[in-house]
Amino acid sequence: MADGEGKGAGKARVAEELASSLREQIVDGAIGAGDALPSERELAAKFEVNRSSVREALHRLEAVGLIEMKHGGATRVRDVLVSAGLHLLPFLVARGGRLDPAWLRDVLEVRVMFLSWCGEQAARRASADDVERLEAIAHELVEVHSGQRRGGAKALMSLDWDFFAALVAVTQNRVLALLTNVVREVHTRDPAKFKAIYEDGAFEPKHLVRAVDAVRKRDAAGAALAMRAHGEGALVALFPPNARGKR
Repeated sequence: MADGEGKGAGKARVAEELASSLREQIVDGAIGAGDALPSERELAAKFEVNRSSVREALHRLEAVGLIEMKHGGATRVRDVLVSAGLHLLPFLVARGGRLDPAWLRDVLEVRVMFLSWCGEQAARRASADDVERLEAIAHELVEVHSGQRRGGAKALMSLDWDFFAALVAVTQNRVLALLTNVVREVHTRDPAKFKAIYEDGAFEPKHLVRAVDAVRKRDAAGAALAMRAHGEGALVALFPPNARGKR
């Protein structure tokens, strides 16, 4: 990593590249929790950058809870499950550019809970316009799924996300909106890995149609059940029941 940053944006770019490299090693387990990182001087020599870039990179890692810096002492790696935030999730799910099955399954399991709660809240809070929007997306999904409209798995994937985003918006929960952004980033890092969810026999838009009908009727329990079934369909598509329990 050549250190030709000079000042300003160039220096920030070099620091981010170094932080990214160290973050990947920590996430991959090459540097374990409790391990001490090399000194600033050693890191500067190894990555061919100056020490100011090293310090900035380390401060970035400390800010996201990956390391703990002590004045006059060693900089040590922290336990990500104890110290890190959700912003690290996309890197944990896609370690080294490859989806980690165990983390992905955890994400999909949590998604089931999100979807169920969103369905329940939508039935209580949706306006007539909200219902119309959800119904329009569900109708498009049915058309693509049945072959009445072209697009295949790619179109189903995009519309499914549109429905999810619209449903979250109806809940008016800002924290959930932020969590949705994290899940979307996981999804968009390697959409091809999610193709199995939208192939023939795996994806079933009828659950979304049922959910919209329940939302229209203010049937919170029915909407929750329909959205839970939708979420579980994705989980089963990528992790069949006979493969569960294996981490």
